[in-house]
Amino acid sequence: MIDLQSNINVEEEFELLESILGDSWDEMDIKIYQILRDRGRMTDTELAEELGTSITTARRRRTKLQEKGHLLVIALLVLQEANLVYTDVLVKISPQGSVEELNDFIDEAIENIRVYEVTQYLDNRAVLVRFFEQSLEEINKHINRFLLDREIVEDYNILPAAKTPKAWNRVLSDNDHI
Repeated sequence: MIDLQSNINVEEEFELLESILGDSWDEMDIKIYQILRDRGRMTDTELAEELGTSITTARRRRTKLQEKGHLLVIALLVLQEANLVYTDVLVKISPQGSVEELNDFIDEAIENIRVYEVTQYLDNRAVLVRFFEQSLEEINKHINRFLLDREIVEDYNILPAAKTPKAWNRVLSDNDHI
């Protein structure tokens, strides 16, 4: 079965998730994730109906996944649909920088309201910082203001996004590829 909102084969995805999450998630956990991912917020009554279980069981299982931090039900701003400019900035970290300086840099990126994602890589030599703004001029100004003159930053590469065909396991509305 193909989910029309996400354009993915639900059974194939279920098998993949079961193979990689099987030690910690069971069939119901995976189904809860798939249902909430595709339909967002819903009542526990609606979730129970979809799962074919009691409201108490649906609520308890959903809550357990959320309390463990495995599942987060949130609203997301779809940047391209809101006609916002967004960019990935790959930041090369200076080898002379300390772990404390790196952690301070990451904390500042997390606190920056124009940053919507921060990814730290295993070798601690690179951090991906994703910014959004209303225009390319504004985003460049804020990126440079945030990154210039930081000793921890050896170099950075700004990669403005053209479009996002798929995010959060969903195909976004404009499917024309460049």
